Amino acid sequence: MIAEQLAYFFDASALGCVFEEWPEDIGLVLCLDESGTCEMLLHHAEEGQGVLKKAGALLGRGAGEFAVVPAMDGYPTRRVMFSDEQKLLALVEGEADLAEMAADYLMNYRFEKARKARERQQAEAARARQAELGPRLIEPFTWRPRLHLSEVRSKVTPKRTLKPKKPDMPEGYLPSQDAVQSECWFADGELRLGDRGVRLALAADMVDIKTSTRLVQEVGFRDDFSRFVLPRGAVDGWLPGEPLVIDIPEDRFPAGLRERFKLARSAEITVTAQGVFVAPGSALAEQGDASGGNEDTSPRRKRRRFLTPVSIAVALLAVASLTVGTMIEALEADGLPVLLNPLPASVEAGA
Repeated sequence: MIAEQLAYFFDASALGCVFEEWPEDIGLVLCLDESGTCEMLLHHAEEGQGVLKKAGALLGRGAGEFAVVPAMDGYPTRRVMFSDEQKLLALVEGEADLAEMAADYLMNYRFEKARKARERQQAEAARARQAELGPRLIEPFTWRPRLHLSEVRSKVTPKRTLKPKKPDMPEGYLPSQDAVQSECWFADGELRLGDRGVRLALAADMVDIKTSTRLVQEVGFRDDFSRFVLPRGAVDGWLPGEPLVIDIPEDRFPAGLRERFKLARSAEITVTAQGVFVAPGSALAEQGDASGGNEDTSPRRKRRRFLTPVSIAVALLAVASLTVGTMIEALEADGLPVLLNPLPASVEAGA
């Protein structure tokens, strides 16, 4: 059974020969089982033994219960022929968007690493402040009698406190005194259905390969499905005006919305402390449709050819030569001598 489970590791140098823009420090694991299923697992070089745990989870095996290539301590290995290795590389090369997924994985890994570093720094700073304040002082125990004598007093009627009147606002609306202190950001974006699910792009015209991409699994819908909401953490670290890409698995959406998002649509995004609210808009025109209707079908007039400066100079020299020749012939016909002074040497040399 162990021999039928295999995790084949490709490092970044091998994958760089297949994909031109493969990111450094990102490797790939092919998880193969006896049924012919192949799962691809991206990982960072710093993850270490954590990659083996992920591969074991995909294969449904514990540590040491599946083979690995190349060999690693505590795991059985296999001898793989060169031809089989080339077949596996061809299988990887067939995934056209694998390099883009690797770039997204690298950005998400760095983002998560920076977040954990900030949390550690905050925890260390809190411990340092607590150490400066010293241990908490514990009040000494003082015995107090449970029974005491008291005089009979007349019953005092407690004063009635009037509850503040709630403003007359419909459900879902905040009064101005509460709203002015609330967090509220707006952004324009695009919604479309792609190979990786429903993609929400904030500031879509600024999105490039360096733009951070985040995967969100949780999504909620309004009762009429006119808009949906994502957790507030989906845009942690994002600033208004910056690009951001959020991918949501396709199976999180009803069939009607999936069909609707096959055409790219505009989206209005509102970010509050309660979540990220997305309101899909109208369909966006494709580039081909936008440009195809504006073609100029009127006949074009042929451009006239104008003389260049060199052509004008040659024509003037030809006219001058004809004029001089005509004058010489006229003088000879009248019997007058014709003196032709040679040009100076400097002029001849310049010519």
